[in-house]
Amino acid sequence: MKKIIAVLLCATSAFAWPWSSGEKKSNAEDQARIKDSLQMEEVRSLQREVETLTRIRLQKADSLEKLEAEHWRKRYAESQLTEEHQASSRELDARYSKLSTDLGRVNEEVMASKSMTGDAEEKAQADESAYDALNTQVKLSIDKALGDVMGDYPVGMNGRLIRLKQASEDAEKKVPNTVGAVQGFMDDLLLRHELTYTQFYGRETSQVGNRPDVNVNRLRLGTVFLGEVAQDNGEVQALLRSGALQGKIFEWNATLPPEMAGNIKQAVVQAGSATATAATSAAGDSAQVADSAGAAQASTAAKVAVVTIPLDVLQNKAIKNAITDTKELTWREEFQAFFKKGGIVMYPLMLVAIFALLLCLERFLVLSYRGHLSRRFNRKLNALVKENRYEDAAGLCLKKETSLSMVLFAVLNRARDTREDAERALQEALLREQPKLERRMGLLAAMGSIAPLLGLLGTVTGIITLFTVITEVGTNDARVLAGGISEALVTTETGLVIAIPVMVLHGLLSEKIEKVTSEMYVQSTALLNRIFGASTSSATDSRSEKNEDQ
Repeated sequence: MKKIIAVLLCATSAFAWPWSSGEKKSNAEDQARIKDSLQMEEVRSLQREVETLTRIRLQKADSLEKLEAEHWRKRYAESQLTEEHQASSRELDARYSKLSTDLGRVNEEVMASKSMTGDAEEKAQADESAYDALNTQVKLSIDKALGDVMGDYPVGMNGRLIRLKQASEDAEKKVPNTVGAVQGFMDDLLLRHELTYTQFYGRETSQVGNRPDVNVNRLRLGTVFLGEVAQDNGEVQALLRSGALQGKIFEWNATLPPEMAGNIKQAVVQAGSATATAATSAAGDSAQVADSAGAAQASTAAKVAVVTIPLDVLQNKAIKNAITDTKELTWREEFQAFFKKGGIVMYPLMLVAIFALLLCLERFLVLSYRGHLSRRFNRKLNALVKENRYEDAAGLCLKKETSLSMVLFAVLNRARDTREDAERALQEALLREQPKLERRMGLLAAMGSIAPLLGLLGTVTGIITLFTVITEVGTNDARVLAGGISEALVTTETGLVIAIPVMVLHGLLSEKIEKVTSEMYVQSTALLNRIFGASTSSATDSRSEKNEDQ
């Protein structure tokens, strides 16, 4: 606004400047009026601005009052919310305290419950482990009994197998019936014990020799004797304990000596008559028939003759061999039995023995042929060399085709050359022929070393099998153990029996090779000296010494 007034004043003075001085006064008044009007206008403008500012202030004051009222209303609402929040917080704190107390009590109860549950679980696990251990022990005992049944006393074997199999199935169930398994196992032990301490005589269906389903009279005394006599032809067999570590322990023996078979037959017949007499006496007693005939029969039954029965008291193979009607074996049968004792390792041992024998025979023939020259050949060769017919002598050596003749041919082939050429040809021939003589000697020595190792392998395998069987079935006889070890040592003995001759033959053949090699050196050197002479040899030696000095 001030800028506009200044501009107007400048414009007024500009228009007034060129006029005369008379008009200056009126212009001054006009300017004063203009100035006053401008000031009035400025005042009015300022008043309008003041009014505008007052109106704005009033609006701002109203807005401020409204904001202040809104602020106090919000403060009031906030204070109410704060009070409500504090009330809710106090309520929640009270509930939290109560819940914390309840939670602590519940945690204590839970810990106590967990402790009781852990104790109960530990006790249950201990009981379960004890039950499983008991069931496992029962199962192992049943399995061992099942394994022993096949080699045990054969009477009642089928029933024992059925009972033990049922007991094993009870022990192997998902929920094991240990009580039933133990009951079945104990029933089997009780019946086996009862079988041991009872005796029996009766008629059964059995096998005698190789005949199936034969009606026999059987006499059993516990588990130490079981004899049978066929009812059709009186053939006799007895059950004996073999003492074997493998296979069945008890086996039937029908090859008894005639005297012992007769004693067993007589014992079975007398046992049958005594049983019949006792049955008759019992029937008479029940009918209360007391007569002199019954008394005589009882007296006769009481005076039964005593007979010899082959009881296997020591329970080893010696008893079996003593009561077996054996025949003398031939050398072939003895060798087959010896070979069978050694087991499967005897087959490679036999292959080694045969192969070593063939190698020895082949080397002996080769050395005998390639390392020998006849006297007639030597005389004819010497005659040709004396006549300086070296080509004919070389042809003679080619016809013979032995190692010695090939070495001599190498010298004769260079007879027209210098001694140095002949010696080089001789060295080449020796290096070529010596490997032919020593061929397969290393393989023969290897066969001599392999044989005892195979024998030791068979012994170790046999001892492992022996102790495995002892672990499974056990043994109560040290002689049985010694017999098993002696059978295991058969392969070691066989390996040594093969290795010793092979090594001796290897030494003899090595000596023969050395003899042939020495003969080749001697005869070839002699031939060189005959062809080239000693002087040439000495001159050659001096020449070689000079070359070495240079």
